[in-house]
Amino acid sequence: MRTVCILFLASFLVACAAQGFGDDVSFMRYTSETFPPTERVEIFPDDVEKGYIIIGELKMTFPSELSHGESVNQMKQVASEIGADAIIGLEKEIIEAPIPPVFDEPGKRKARHQPLDISTPEAREEKILLRGLAIRYR
Repeated sequence: MRTVCILFLASFLVACAAQGFGDDVSFMRYTSETFPPTERVEIFPDDVEKGYIIIGELKMTFPSELSHGESVNQMKQVASEIGADAIIGLEKEIIEAPIPPVFDEPGKRKARHQPLDISTPEAREEKILLRGLAIRYR
């Protein structure tokens, strides 16, 4: 019972810390400081020479049909909204994501016959995960 309570509390805290922006971009805040929105967000594949504070981590999962430029623009939009000056360490990786089943799980029904069990192996599709750290210059 104690383990269940600890797991519930941990998942609750993670859910509170993670903010979703639409269906595509998620943001995990690393600091309690908040900043006004910025007008321009720079992108750096590596670290920068300027002093900065890490606001949090941005993640976006999107289908391979979406262009890299469109996905980066969506991440820059979210970074701007949270007050970031730049996104550093931007990396892209290909992941496999499950495709939701077509049929719902059969529920308990009162019927004279048993429902037909239609089961298929879990289908997966390739998606792209883009992530980086949102930073604010000092």
